Amino acid sequence: MQVNVGRPKDLEKKQSILDAAKHLFLMHGYHGSSMNQIAKAAGVTKLTIYNHFQDKATLFTYAVENTCESIIQAMPIVLNGQSDFRASLYEACALSMNIVNLPEAIKLDLLLMELASQQSPLAEQFYNASHVKLDAMWNQFFQNAQQHQFIQSADPQRQTELITSLLFGTRHQKILLGLIAPPTPQEQQQIIESAIEIFLLKYVNRT
Repeated sequence: MQVNVGRPKDLEKKQSILDAAKHLFLMHGYHGSSMNQIAKAAGVTKLTIYNHFQDKATLFTYAVENTCESIIQAMPIVLNGQSDFRASLYEACALSMNIVNLPEAIKLDLLLMELASQQSPLAEQFYNASHVKLDAMWNQFFQNAQQHQFIQSADPQRQTELITSLLFGTRHQKILLGLIAPPTPQEQQQIIESAIEIFLLKYVNRT
């Protein structure tokens, strides 16, 4: 991925390009957004975009990755030996649900399905730039939990798959299809508490 780092002014232009790209991709889709439109919205020339990003696919991937990283890093989950694990797990679940149910995240998931239906290689790039980031957060969380002996030793990826299945399941498919609205805060609390109960039944460290 070609991403040049330069003077503060260059960094400001790069951020303007990313902001414009994210807005247009979400509004018009990947194929419906041109580099000319992005340049106009960002207030730069098309050449300036290519000075920062190799092509539209690179810009799209980086815009998605930048968005996901900024959300996750803004709300880090710190786990240590003195942590209240159940409270920390609840916090991680709430963070995960808040990210996945953001209007921007729902639009990006719909865009992913559109690209996948076209058998576009961009679908995998998008998945790696977004969903894999959230999986990595969960994997790290469960690795730390095992190190502090809060939960049983097991494959962190399997633990990640279990907790995310409990949090989202078929409900999220209905949200993406517009059949139901994202959960209210009260509904989210109930979903998280049920998910934690089932997860701990399997993985809580009883020694």
